Amino acid sequence: MATQPMSSSHQPTRIGSKIAVWLSSIVCCGSLVLLLILVTFQILNPPPVQRLVVEHDYPLPSSLPYKYIPDLRSTPATTDPLTPGVAVRFDHFDFQALDPKTKLLFIAHTGPGTDIVETFDTGFNAEKNGDVDGNVLVFDTVKKELIKRLDIPQVAGMVVASDLGHVYAADSNDNIIYDIDEKTLDFTQIQVGDNENPDAIEYDQDDHKIFASDVGVPAPDAKDQSNASPDNQNIAVIDLKTHKVTKVAIGRLPRLPAEHADLVKFGYDIGHNKYDHSLHRLFVNISQLTDQGVAPSPDDPPAGTGELVAIDPVTLKIVNRLQLPDTCGTPHGLGIDAENNIAFIACVEISEEQNLAQNLIRVDLRTMKVIPGAYESLAAKPDMIILDHKLHVLFVACSAGISVFDIQGGTLKKLGDYIMGKGTHTLAVNEDTNEIYLPQPDIGGRPTLRVVLYHPDGV
Repeated sequence: MATQPMSSSHQPTRIGSKIAVWLSSIVCCGSLVLLLILVTFQILNPPPVQRLVVEHDYPLPSSLPYKYIPDLRSTPATTDPLTPGVAVRFDHFDFQALDPKTKLLFIAHTGPGTDIVETFDTGFNAEKNGDVDGNVLVFDTVKKELIKRLDIPQVAGMVVASDLGHVYAADSNDNIIYDIDEKTLDFTQIQVGDNENPDAIEYDQDDHKIFASDVGVPAPDAKDQSNASPDNQNIAVIDLKTHKVTKVAIGRLPRLPAEHADLVKFGYDIGHNKYDHSLHRLFVNISQLTDQGVAPSPDDPPAGTGELVAIDPVTLKIVNRLQLPDTCGTPHGLGIDAENNIAFIACVEISEEQNLAQNLIRVDLRTMKVIPGAYESLAAKPDMIILDHKLHVLFVACSAGISVFDIQGGTLKKLGDYIMGKGTHTLAVNEDTNEIYLPQPDIGGRPTLRVVLYHPDGV
C-alpha cells in the first residue's frame, strides 16, 4: 500500500515544539551564564567579613526606682539593688572605665535626666529627687557578673587611675567629680564650680591630675537660659595629691586669625580631652558656638570654627591651637595613638548647606598638622573613640553602629560599620580578651550590657 502523505495539520505542532526547545535551551544557558557571572563576582568581590559577634547579654538594673516608672509604680520595690530592671523612657548610658589590673568595668548609667523625668512623672521633683536619677554599675569582667550598683546620679565622664586603684566619675548635673575606691567601692566627692557641667574626663598618670571638659550650663538665675556663660566653659583640673581644683579657661579664647566667624561671644563647645604621655600634653577638641536660643533649632557653626587645643599639664597653659579643616564640623570624640603621636577626631556636624557629613580626621601631634587622606565616613551620630592598642584597631562608637578602623603602623584603613544594637555610642575594650562592652537602654525591654567579641580576621 502506498504511504499516505503526512497531514499538513501536524507541521505547526512540530515547529512549535522546536521553538519551545530552543527557548528552553536559551533560558537554561542564560541562567547558567548568569550564575557563573554571579559566582565569579562573589569570588572577586567577597562580602565584608563579620568582625563583631555578640557573645552575651547581661540584664542590668533600671536607672530609676520603680515608683518613678509609671508602668511599675504599684510594684513593690526590690530589696536587691542588682535585680534586673526594665527599660525607662529616654534612658541613657555614658562613659565606661575598665581597669586592666582589677578587671572591673565601671559603667555610667546616667538615666534620662531630671528635667525629662518630670515630663513623664508628675510625682518626680528634679530638685528633691535628682539623687535617684541614674547610677554607676560595677561589672566583673572575669566572673562575668554585676557586683555592685553605686548610687551616684547623672554620671557622664568616667576614667580609671589604675596606678592609684581609683575611678573618677563626673556628675554633670551637680558639678561633682566622684572619687571611687576600687577595693571598698566607697566614694567621696570633689566639688567643681557651679554651672560647670563636667562631661568627658581624663587622667594624667605622670602628674596625677584629672582633667574634666566643663561644657557649662546657664545659671539658674541667668536672664539667658539658652546659652551658658563662657566663664563656665573650662577644663577643670584636679590635683589628686591635694584635691585642689583649678581651671584652664576656654570660653573666652579669641578667635584664630584664619577663623572668619565672629561667634566668640557665645563661647566654645568643649569636646573630649585626652592625654598623650609620650608628648606630655593634654589635647582637647573645641568649636565655636552659635546662639543656642534660636528657634526652632540653633544655626550650624560656620566652617572652620573647630580646633584641637594643646595644653601643658604642668603649667596649665595653652601651648598650641590648630584650626581644623572646613570638612570637620563640631569636633567631638577624640582618641590618641601615643605610640605614633596621632590624634583621631570624630567630626559630628551634619550640614547640607556646608556639605558636611560625619567623618574621622587625623592630626600629627608632633607637628600639629592635619594628616591628609581619604574622606573617612562614620556611622550615624558618632561619639566616643576608643583604641585597642594591642591590636592597633580603632573603634568609633556611634548611636547607629560601630565604625572600625585598622591603624597599624600609623596608617588608617576602614574595616567596616557594624550594627550591634540601638544607642551604641558608648564602648569599652578589653585588650586581654578582645571583648567589647556595649551597654544599651533597651534590649528586650531591659537595660542590658551587651558583650561583643572582636575577631581580627573575621568570621
